[in-house]
Amino acid sequence: MNHYDRLPYESNPFSDTHPRNLSMLGKLFRLPVAAPEQCRVLELGCASGGNLIPMAWHLPQSEFVGIDLEAAQVAEGQRLISELGLGNITLAQGDIMELGDELGQFDYIIAHGVFSWVPEAVRQGMFALYRRLLKPSGIGYISYNTRPGWHVRGMVREMLLYHTRGIDDPLECLNRAHDFIEMYAQTLKGQPGSLSKHLLLELESLKRAHPSYLYHEYLEANNQPLLASEFIEQAQAHGLKYLCECQLEGMFPSHLGPLAEAFLDGIEEGARHEQYLDFFNHRTFRQSLLLPSEAEPDYDIDLGRMEEWSCAANLAPPRKLELRKAGAQTFSTLDGKEVPVELPLVRAMLAILYQHYPSALPLSELAEMGREQVQQAHGKKRAIIDDNWHGEFFNLYANCLLHLTERPLHYNNTPTARPRLTALARAWVEHGAENIPTIWHQPLNTDSFSLQVLHSLDGEHDREQLLAKLLADVQSGKLELPGVSRDQDKLQLQLAANLERLLRLFAQNGLLE
Repeated sequence: MNHYDRLPYESNPFSDTHPRNLSMLGKLFRLPVAAPEQCRVLELGCASGGNLIPMAWHLPQSEFVGIDLEAAQVAEGQRLISELGLGNITLAQGDIMELGDELGQFDYIIAHGVFSWVPEAVRQGMFALYRRLLKPSGIGYISYNTRPGWHVRGMVREMLLYHTRGIDDPLECLNRAHDFIEMYAQTLKGQPGSLSKHLLLELESLKRAHPSYLYHEYLEANNQPLLASEFIEQAQAHGLKYLCECQLEGMFPSHLGPLAEAFLDGIEEGARHEQYLDFFNHRTFRQSLLLPSEAEPDYDIDLGRMEEWSCAANLAPPRKLELRKAGAQTFSTLDGKEVPVELPLVRAMLAILYQHYPSALPLSELAEMGREQVQQAHGKKRAIIDDNWHGEFFNLYANCLLHLTERPLHYNNTPTARPRLTALARAWVEHGAENIPTIWHQPLNTDSFSLQVLHSLDGEHDREQLLAKLLADVQSGKLELPGVSRDQDKLQLQLAANLERLLRLFAQNGLLE
């Protein structure tokens, strides 16, 4: 039984599915793909449009079609589309098995969180649909759970299915599952075995997961992980060709050690090669790209072509940037992940990108700007600059730590005197969403304080007025903040610092006009 009407799946943007990302991967393999600014996109399992609507907002000359089985979610998305006045997107209720050629052909077809979670007949129907509706130069995206890596999660799923057997109400089922997860996690904390530790990690992650993820991933009737080789072979049987993974880092064996690398070098057949990569990487989830079988990708990646493209990166540099000597220096992602960067030139380029984020700068010009900064760091002494930045930049791209685009993109990253949300961000906030889509199609997490700030950004209030409103909300108890000072002056300083930090964050993520 399907319970998406009672417990709808969280509908968020997935950056990997964005046509800008898909087209860039196509360009990397020298495919004649459609420009993201002028393309047709079909999403199967679009839910309420949380992934597709931001694409349509930012790419007004492209066309977007979303199909979902659940009429209630489609209706919610249609209301949001109407509020935003978007004329380039259509959401419709429909069954994948009944879709025909009336939809026309598409440059990009995406299905995130669908393939593993539907019956076998529907999976085969999806392959057939991709073959029919993809343009000759089109790219298809399908995500799915993979064996054998998913087996540990499958153990948890079997336990939860058994514990909740006979319960029809999805909310009661979810509550019973949470009770079991909490109890089982406590029992595992005292067990020293490696499997117990692995299971405990899975359970702890489920405690933090969105309820819809827990229910639809672990408690729904259908969840069938596949071997990567099975997926590729089934796609081939339908006239489709495997291109690559959306996240390229898992396709390169260099991190696996010399034995695994030598073993994989001896396997030329694509499906077997990908399968052994999954074995060595313990992969649990794939985001595979497919092409019509007649497409001819060039797998010999020419890193020199990066000179033709542009780049955006939000890696925070260290406080003291070292530009005179090589050796790893740590940059940081927004969520605190440490990223070692070897070459001084690359460090200089990343620091410039950080200052201009979310804009994408031409890499050829960026490299020249970086060389000037490295030279300045050496003073009058002539610097010998290691100019081989391409490999390190490609590695960062493969690990999803920067964005590549075919063309430069320029955005303002400085908040105005009276900050105002974009209509897209305002609609998300007013609909009670906890994650706001950024200009790079990523979900920006919010808390009670940031939501209160977002609600106030109507373009009518300056910093002083915004700060006064926040101060009044805290003092009245309307807004509770842990760890704030009771001293009036210190409280005001804390709020002012947090307000400025958030305004900068919102501007850097394209949420402000």
